[in-house]
Amino acid sequence: MRFARQALAVGAACLVASVCVAKERAHLAALDSIRFDQILVHAEVLAGDAYEGRASGSRGGRAAAAYLVERLEAIGVAGGGPDGGYYQVFSGGRRNVLAKFPGADPALAGEWIVVGAHYDHVGYGNRRTSFGPVGYIHNGADDNASGVAALLEVCEALTTTGVRLRRPVLVAFWDGEEIGMLGSQHWARRPTVPLRDVKLAVNIDMVGRLRNGRLEVAGTRTGFGLRRLASVAADDGLWLDFTWELEPNSDHWTFIERRVPTVMLHTGLHDDYHRPSDDVDLLNVEGIRQVSRYLFDFVAAAGDVGQLPRYRAGGRAESPAVQKSRERPLPPLPVGGAPPRVGISWREDPAEPGTVFLTRVAAGSPAESAGLSVFDRLVRIDGEAFTNSADFEARLQGSLAAGAEEILLRFERRGRLTSAVVRPNN
Repeated sequence: MRFARQALAVGAACLVASVCVAKERAHLAALDSIRFDQILVHAEVLAGDAYEGRASGSRGGRAAAAYLVERLEAIGVAGGGPDGGYYQVFSGGRRNVLAKFPGADPALAGEWIVVGAHYDHVGYGNRRTSFGPVGYIHNGADDNASGVAALLEVCEALTTTGVRLRRPVLVAFWDGEEIGMLGSQHWARRPTVPLRDVKLAVNIDMVGRLRNGRLEVAGTRTGFGLRRLASVAADDGLWLDFTWELEPNSDHWTFIERRVPTVMLHTGLHDDYHRPSDDVDLLNVEGIRQVSRYLFDFVAAAGDVGQLPRYRAGGRAESPAVQKSRERPLPPLPVGGAPPRVGISWREDPAEPGTVFLTRVAAGSPAESAGLSVFDRLVRIDGEAFTNSADFEARLQGSLAAGAEEILLRFERRGRLTSAVVRPNN
C-alpha cells in the first residue's frame, strides 16, 4: 500500500509538472504570436484616410467598428455585447465593440478583468477637439489606433495559442472617448457583466510613441499590491514608469470612479497629439509590439493570480508631487567609521503591503556590491515573504545574528523582479 501511495504521489507530481510545462509553452507561443507586421496592418487600416479620423458616430467610426468585429470573428472570439453579439449600441449610433474570454476556474467565474482601448478619434477636428489645423483628417495613429492594434494582438494571443486564464476577461473597444468617455460610461451604466464582479480594469491609450523604452503604468496606487502584480516586464528594451499621475482624461477614470483597481498604459504625449500629423509613419511599431507583449503578460498574471488587489481609495488623491515628497532618498552615510554590515535604509509604502523600498544604499557597502540601488522594492528575503517593515528588519537581523554569509534579496526595479545576493560584513 505504501508503494502504491508513493506511485500515486509521483504520478500526481508528474501530471502537475506536465500541466505547468504545457501552460508555459502556450504562454510563450502567445507572446510569439504578437507580430510587428500584424500590428502595422491594424494601425494602417484604422488610421487610414478612408476612416476619416474615426469620429464617434460617423461613417468612419462605424467602419472602424466593423473592422474590429471582422477581426474578432476571424480569430473566433465570442461576443461580449448585451445580446451575445459584439456591439453595444448607444446614443447617436455609437457602438462599443465587446468580446469575452471565459475563465477556466469556476471558482473565479465572478471575478472579471476588463481590458479596454478606445477606437474613436476626432474626425476632421474642431476648435474643441483639435490643436489644429481643423478641417483636415485627424487619423489618430497614436491616439488610439496604437492601443487598439495592441489589444487586437492580445485578443489573438489569447485565442489561437491554447492559453486559458483562470479568470474571465472582457475586452472592450470603447466608442466616444474623445467626447467625454461616453462609451465606457454607457457600459458602466448598462454593464454586460455585473459591475460588482469587475475586479480589475486596464486601459490602453496612446502606446505608439515608445521612447527610450519607457512605458507609463499609471493607476497602480488604486489597488493594494497592484504595482507588484504589474511588475512583469519581460522584453529587455522596456522599462515601467510607475507614475503617480492620475487624471480623468481617459476610460480608466470610469472604473476608478466605481472603485475598481485600474491601470492605464501610455507612452506619453507629443507635438502631433490631436493634430492631422498623428500618422502611421510616426509610430514606433516595434514599441507597440513590446507594449502588447507586456499587456499580455500583465493580463495573464492577473488572470491566474490567487487573489487580485483590493481597491485603494487613497490612490486617487496622490500625485507626482506626493510621490516626490514620500520617496525622498535619505542623505548618504558619513564616510569613515565601522563598515556597514549590509548598508541599506528603507521605508514602507501603504499601497504595497509586504514590500519595502530602499531609501539609501551606502557607498562601498555589501548592498551596493550586490547591485542594489535606491528605490529598489524588496519583496522577499531568503526566499520568504514578509508582512511589513518591522518583519523585514527582524528577518534581516536574525540572519545577521546567525552569522549568515549570504542573504538573498528578491526585489523589483522598473517593472522587473530580480534577485541579489548580499554578503554581509560579519
